[in-house]
Amino acid sequence: MLFKKRHYDELAVKVIVDVSKRYKNISKHKRILAPEILESVYLLVNEVKINEDADEVFVISEFFNSLATDGKFPMFTCSCGVFGCGGFYIDVHHKRRIVTWITEQSTDKKHVFTSENIRFVAEELIRKLSEVNDLRIKNDMKANYDIQAFTSQLELFRSRR
Repeated sequence: MLFKKRHYDELAVKVIVDVSKRYKNISKHKRILAPEILESVYLLVNEVKINEDADEVFVISEFFNSLATDGKFPMFTCSCGVFGCGGFYIDVHHKRRIVTWITEQSTDKKHVFTSENIRFVAEELIRKLSEVNDLRIKNDMKANYDIQAFTSQLELFRSRR
C-alpha cells in the first residue's frame, strides 16, 4: 500500500515600502518638505494574495495574536479601518506540526500550513517591519510596529511546538 504525501499550502509575506517627500502645512502660511513612508503588507498563499479585494488590509497584530491560540481572528479589515465595513475573519487551528486557516473570502476555503512555514513567515515579517521602524526613526518619524510584542507572540508559538 502506497501512502500519499500530504500537500501543504505555502504562506509568504510581501512588504512594499514607498519612501517619498511631500509638503506638509506646519502653520497657516508655511509648508515644509517632509519625508513620507508608506508600507503595504500582503500575505500570499501559494503565490496568490489571500485578500482578493484591494480594499482589504492585512491586520498584522491579529496575525501575531493567532500564533498563540486557536480562534477566529479579524485578520483583514476594510481600508477605511472599520472591520464591519469590509473585513473578514480567519479561523485558526493549531494541531501538532500544522496550522489550519479557514476563511470564506478566498477561492480555497481551507489552507493547511506547516508550523515551520508559519514560523518562517512570522520571523520574516518581524525582520521587515523592524527595517520599516528603523527607516521611520531615521527620518524623525514615529515607529509604527511593536516588534517586542510580535516577538513575544512568536516565542509563545515556538514554545507550543
